[in-house]
Amino acid sequence: MSHSLTLPIIGLKCEGCIRSLTRALEASPAIETATVTLDPPQAHIIFAGPALSREDCALLIQKAGFETA
Repeated sequence: MSHSLTLPIIGLKCEGCIRSLTRALEASPAIETATVTLDPPQAHIIFAGPALSREDCALLIQKAGFETA
């Protein structure tokens, strides 16, 4: 069973933002896939193994230049 998390994102404005955040999240070995959307502005994260905490995911998002709601 894979673990997943969906977080609302603040600061997504364009397709470039989506690509940038997707790449940043998927660069983490703990994340198998990340699906980022503008409408609604969110990131749906599927973990490769044990899930990261919401706080750890928020830090990855902040390092990419975005915020979680």
